[in-house]
Amino acid sequence: MFFLGLIGVFGVMMYAAVTGGNPGAFIDLPSLVVVVVASFFAALAMSKGKFDERTISLTGDAAVIVGWLGFLIGLVLMAGDLKNLLANDAIGPAFGVAFLTVLYGYFLKLVCFMYSNSK
Repeated sequence: MFFLGLIGVFGVMMYAAVTGGNPGAFIDLPSLVVVVVASFFAALAMSKGKFDERTISLTGDAAVIVGWLGFLIGLVLMAGDLKNLLANDAIGPAFGVAFLTVLYGYFLKLVCFMYSNSK
């Protein structure tokens, strides 16, 4: 049932992305890698190197924090180049990418929460 639920949640999210505009705007590989990898390593450190069900739960918890940290990093990078962002009308897409880390963090938290509670 976990996979059915996961497919359902992913399907509804994709439906929202497609009907709302361009689903490609929701894909940023560097942001995804930062959130997933940093969250996993943070969880591994918190679980003292053991990979078990608790590690998955901790990964979800860490994903939200890492997502917000990624957002703040994005804001700092944008603030450092604000003159060029405003001159080239690139601030909109830059904000979109900054927010993606938060989105990925909460989505990973949801997946980990679903998995932990399906056991």
